[in-house]
Amino acid sequence: MKTINTTSQLIVIGALALSLLTSGCDSFLDKTPPLDISNSIALSTPSGISAALTGAADQFSSGAFYGGNTASIGELWSNNVESNVGADFGRLQILSYNLNVFNPEGRSMWGDAYGVINRANNVLAALETVPFDNPAQKQLFKGRAFALRGASLWALCMYFAQPWGFTADNSHPGVVIRTLPTLGDEGTKKARSTVKECYEQIIADLTEASALLPAKDGAYIGAMGAKSMLARVYFHMGDYAKAEAVCSEIINSGMFSLNADVTDVVNKNSTPEVVFEISNSPVDNPASIIWDFRQADNSLPRYWAGTDFVNSIYTDTTDKRLKLYVYRNNKLYVAKWDRIAMNIPVVRLAELYLTRAECRAQQSNAAGAIEDANKMRERAGLKPLAATLTGNSLLNAIRKERNIELAFEGDIFLERKRQRRNLKLRPWNDAALIFKIPDIEVNANTLCTQNP
Repeated sequence: MKTINTTSQLIVIGALALSLLTSGCDSFLDKTPPLDISNSIALSTPSGISAALTGAADQFSSGAFYGGNTASIGELWSNNVESNVGADFGRLQILSYNLNVFNPEGRSMWGDAYGVINRANNVLAALETVPFDNPAQKQLFKGRAFALRGASLWALCMYFAQPWGFTADNSHPGVVIRTLPTLGDEGTKKARSTVKECYEQIIADLTEASALLPAKDGAYIGAMGAKSMLARVYFHMGDYAKAEAVCSEIINSGMFSLNADVTDVVNKNSTPEVVFEISNSPVDNPASIIWDFRQADNSLPRYWAGTDFVNSIYTDTTDKRLKLYVYRNNKLYVAKWDRIAMNIPVVRLAELYLTRAECRAQQSNAAGAIEDANKMRERAGLKPLAATLTGNSLLNAIRKERNIELAFEGDIFLERKRQRRNLKLRPWNDAALIFKIPDIEVNANTLCTQNP
């Protein structure tokens, strides 16, 4: 059974809604379009609202969304991954920069994201009228809905819109912001908001969630999980002071600690390092997107580490993180998550240390930046960074450390865009590096403009 987890606390939230091996496209095509999802659960009682949140959390953790694609698909565009013609139709479109409105990866991600958002909106609307004997329970449900909505909107912006800074005032198209339930045609037709407006909504939702939720919330994101997502948002905006402050709050909370071994986070579930994760079991996830994408033991693996990454990590063969890869047939294959029923960290403490390291470097705190980056290097068995590093040399060292530490976890795609660096031979702002708005949206919503 699948759960969303903030540490080792696990609460079952339902079976996986999509066929994971095929990226969920077959079952998704049979679904009612997400803009027309009616509220089939009676939201007139607290138990009904709880059930609706369970459904939202299950869809959030599907293979097409945070349970798979958000950690995998961006890697195909990145310099970290190479592939052969064994990729399926949807991924071949991505690898060949030939996307269309029917791409199953983008189509299913969009559908699940707006499915989550609509369920969250149904909950928030119901909370205005449903009586609660326990006010704390109402507050908890409200926080969960805001967290799910904010994190979903963030993922949509990352994959369907050009990043922050594409235009000077961020007035370029983001995605459709929906804060009210869509029932039938009601709420369907709505124009895309600007990226600036989308980021404002994401920040508002995650901030509200972090104020309402307990630090850890079992199957749900929790306040610390919401704050870790906020750190990402501020980091991508270049607001280094705010990103550093949020990272420090989580790091200094004492709730999380780095694993002693570099392989623990992928070989064990719910480790102390995980701030926010998706949990799986053999019952509902025997062949997930993550496993299919990275299985090193497969006799014919379809993906392997690209030349840029190989040259990066093999500069020091004493790096303990090499245990996360298998070298065979002159190729480096990824063994991260190479097992059934592995949990998939969405945010882990290592990311927060590396984010804070760059934030500190960007604010001329070289000593603090080096201290944070060296935590990764110490665990990997490497020599510390030189205390004399400053400026671009320091930034480059931190970014290299980040790519090695978080490789094949969905981070590099977003990072290269944030850094304004090419992805393979394409510039960071190439229209081929974001999905087309799916047909299910543009056909139902005539106000929604298409990506180039």
